[in-house]
Order: sequence, then structure tokens, then C-alpha cells
Amino acid sequence: MGRLFRDESVFDIEYVPERLPHRGKQLEELMNVFAPIVEQPGRIARRVLVIGDIGTGKTVTTKRFGQLIEEEARKRGVRVFYAHVNCQRLRGSFFHVLLTAMRRLRPGFPDRGYAPHELFMSLMNALDEEDAHIIITLDDAEALIKKDGSGPLYDLSRAHEDQLEGRRRLSLICVVRDRKKIDALNEATKSTLMEYVICMPKYTEDQLFDILADRVRLGFYEEAIREDVVRFVARLSAERGDARFAIELLWRAGKLAESEGKREVMPEHVRKALMRVWPIPRDVVIGLPTQAKLILLALAREFQMTDEPYLRMGELKDTYRAICEEFGVRPLRHTQIWKYVRELADRGVISAEPSGPGTRGRTTFIGLRVPAEELRKMMEEELSKELGV
Repeated sequence: MGRLFRDESVFDIEYVPERLPHRGKQLEELMNVFAPIVEQPGRIARRVLVIGDIGTGKTVTTKRFGQLIEEEARKRGVRVFYAHVNCQRLRGSFFHVLLTAMRRLRPGFPDRGYAPHELFMSLMNALDEEDAHIIITLDDAEALIKKDGSGPLYDLSRAHEDQLEGRRRLSLICVVRDRKKIDALNEATKSTLMEYVICMPKYTEDQLFDILADRVRLGFYEEAIREDVVRFVARLSAERGDARFAIELLWRAGKLAESEGKREVMPEHVRKALMRVWPIPRDVVIGLPTQAKLILLALAREFQMTDEPYLRMGELKDTYRAICEEFGVRPLRHTQIWKYVRELADRGVISAEPSGPGTRGRTTFIGLRVPAEELRKMMEEELSKELGV
């Protein structure tokens, strides 16, 4: 079988390239805003809000910034730590946000025995003891806001409010997809977070092509994929403006060509791969609440047994209740199920549309936007781990 990939790791969602095509301006903005942290240690703290849709480079840009600011601090002999926290993966837990930050300073710090406010004080004390500064990035901060409202962001953004003479030790970057989530915060928190705002627009076709060309150079062997095929991937991804989607589409096309023993990725491999790319990152699905996963498992199993493009709400509820019994979980009532269905639709995992004329009775038609078999396997594995079944 022919090998097309030189290095598959460059297509991984966690990969942070040295060069960020079309995000140099935003990266430079971050470096300029935080420059006083390393130039005048302890004199100032910063709060920055980063806004942009899925796949617009928010995560990779802030992670690359974290690498660069730590490197600059080391050159100057200043102790600066960067902690990148995915709030969605931590299910909006403020305690685990603080624990992640604390473990940047004290790697073996215990994960129990502290209330959030105690852990927060321990973090601030540790920063004083280490004579250090920490920059905490709250990625997918919507999850933290949804769970605890303004409280955690208020505490983090105003960590030094009671200190008139003390050194500034903690800075904050808040990363969100929707500015409306910030508008819903209390005025005190919102005004502090709006100190600096950096926007990430969707990528254009040409910009996506540049990003993909970099990954091709790093990840594929020479002559494994033509330039016009890379352009084809960029064009198919341009409507979304989503680099994550484009990179995964490119990778999946390569894997299909490789599995067929081909020496080159062709447009047909891209077309086939398009049917397998998820419209949202898998880690978003993995980070969903248990009940949402049970509903997704019900949908996945139903869609594997039918050729119909949509399910009625009643069909979903019947299968969902059976799955709850299987996993020993108390099922939700109709209004709670409906709430989760709407949230899953808002996230883009499913579609949910009310029935129109010609349908007997009122119901909701639900469609699945990810492969049913792959979703079923993922949800069964995740629920087995969570519920010990």
C-alpha cells in the first residue's frame, strides 16, 4: 500500500504550527497587549476577549501566543506561565479551570480537598511564592458562563481589585464564539473583559488554500496531492470559512486515497471524504452532558436501522427511554428532552424542524448531521466510561 503522508500529526486538532497564515495580525496584537507583562513584571495585568466562529483560528492563535510569550519571558529571566483551558471539555467546572492553572505551577497539586475559592487563593499565593505571572486562556468560555454565570469571570478578571500595592500576577484571555454570551454577563464583568477585543473573521477561499498548502508541505510527500485538488478542498470549505473543517477534509481525503493504495489524492477522494467530515469538532460532542449523549445514542441507533432522512420526536423518545433503561438512568420528561434537542440543533449536531402542512398532528422532524455508525460507537464508549456499564 502506498504511503502518502509524511507526518499525519500536522492534521491533528491539537497541532500548533509555527506559522499562522492570515492570523499574524491577531497574534501580533496579543503580543503587543501582553508585552508589559514581561517588560514590567508585576506592574500590570491584562484582560482580552477573543471572538470568532468555529474554525477561525481562535484556539491555535492563542496557543501559539502562549508558546511565544513564555519563550520571550524566559529570554528576559521573567517567570510567566501560560495555561490554556478548554472549558467545554471540563464541562464548565470553575474548580477544574483553577486546577489546570495551578498545575502549571505545581504539577502534582491534588485534585480534591479544596473549594473553588480556596483553590483560587492557593493559586494567587503560589504565584507570589514563585514571583510569577500566569496568563489563563478560557477557551469555549461559554461553557463556564452557562454553568456559573458571571461569577468565575468576575473573580479572574478582578483578581487584584483588593490590592493597592501588590504585584499583578494573573491575566485573562476569554475566547468565545458569540458576543451575545458576553453581553449577558453583569456590567462589572463585561466592562473588564471588554478592555481589549480581538475579532477572528471567517477565512476566505484563498486564505483556506494558504493554510492547507502549509499543511500539505509539512504533512504529505511530494506529488501526493496536486495544487488544484488542494484548491478544490478550499473551495468546498469556503462557505463555512472553517479551517478545522478544511484540514480534516484534506486529511480524510488523503486517508481514503492511501487505503485504496493510490499514489495520489484525487478529487473523487475529496468528494467521498466530504460525506465523513463532522460539521463540529468531536471534542464538543465528547464534552456534552450525559443526557445529551443518551439522546444522541438513541438517534444514532435509530438512523442505523432506517433509510429515512428524518425521525419524529415520538420515535426518538421511545428509543431514548429504552437506552436509559439499558444504562440504568432515569429518563427525562418531554420538555427536558426537547430542551436538549434544541441545544444539539444549535450546536449543529442535528437538525430539528417542526412538521409542516400535510403532516398529521404536530411533531418535530429530527435529522442527523454526522455519520450514525461513528456517532453510535463514540456514544456507547463514552457512556460506558461515564456510567460504568
